[in-house]
Amino acid sequence: MPAQDKALLIELLEFPRKRILQSMEVTHCPHAVFFNDRDEQCLTCHQGMECIWMNQNDELVAVEQKTVAELKQQLLIAVDFIDSSLSPHHLSRRQCQCENCVWLRRVQTALA
Repeated sequence: MPAQDKALLIELLEFPRKRILQSMEVTHCPHAVFFNDRDEQCLTCHQGMECIWMNQNDELVAVEQKTVAELKQQLLIAVDFIDSSLSPHHLSRRQCQCENCVWLRRVQTALA
């Protein structure tokens, strides 16, 4: 895959980062959203998957060192998150111009 295509995959990670962080309740997180797989509180936290994703794809992570396959896998996880957060009025996503649906179409094109 050309470098510009990999750069697009990396760019596409920015939107779900923002959305996932907005959805998380981090006020009482003892680890400041750094998942600790040895802490019982992290293991039972309802935000565990979001926290794990953020820890693997945060702006501080060198995502440019990930393979294209790894980036695509992380985007698929993000697609599931964004898709699950949409309300039923998004049934006709091809027509919807909200930033969630626009991002989902961009990812679909990039992953095709």
